[in-house]
Amino acid sequence: MIIKYKNGTFTDEDNFDYVIISDIDLDKNMAIQYFKKIEIEKLDLLIIKCRPDSIKIFSDFILKLSLSIKNKYLIGCVNIYSRKAYDFIKSNNDSLSGDRSNILNINIKLINNDFKVGYAKIDIKNKNRIGLKNYVALILKNGTILKYALIGVSGIAVNELILYYLYPHLGKVLSIIPAIEISIIYNFILNNRFTFKGKGMFLKRLGKYNFFNLVGYGVNLLIYYFAIFENVNIYVSDLMGILVAFVITYSTASLLVW
Repeated sequence: MIIKYKNGTFTDEDNFDYVIISDIDLDKNMAIQYFKKIEIEKLDLLIIKCRPDSIKIFSDFILKLSLSIKNKYLIGCVNIYSRKAYDFIKSNNDSLSGDRSNILNINIKLINNDFKVGYAKIDIKNKNRIGLKNYVALILKNGTILKYALIGVSGIAVNELILYYLYPHLGKVLSIIPAIEISIIYNFILNNRFTFKGKGMFLKRLGKYNFFNLVGYGVNLLIYYFAIFENVNIYVSDLMGILVAFVITYSTASLLVW
């Protein structure tokens, strides 16, 4: 449902101050309450979250993680936009349709362009969801996980190359240490430039990234040794360790480093 608001009353005209896009039916009193909230707090976007289920909580977390967005919510069952936000949406050739994937994309654009966002909750269950196909497409197209994984693969190649050149000089035990560190720095520089587009605090980010990657390597080794102790195939053991280490390094990079 779409409700427009101007000067304390509802309107059907295009000359409005705020507009609601809602998945649920709102009575007039509730709509007025939210319009007053966005007006008083001078917000551009008010995201009102319905009572979530466990699937939505998990999917929202993965979405925020993959998009490296730390906002409380990205989409609500009720979303209210100021005229300023609406004009920005129109200037980008977007429209406020009721499709949740479209609304989510619009909200992300507003968040990334530093529009003022507020949040509220409503104790109503909303069964509407973003389709799995659109959800995955959004993560792969706009998210950071694919870039992060590709850079990680290229980092393995750097690691192996450094190991190849240092092994004759440092031997088996010592050659791996600079190989690991150089590949971590290589990954950080590319992720900082292309994946997360970090600005400022280069050395601080590098220190945190280095620490969490070393933690990831440690967990990788622990899982590997535990698995082979339990007679799991060495290649399966290594893959298990790599996957868990990837989750740790990517999560910490997205949430804590950038």
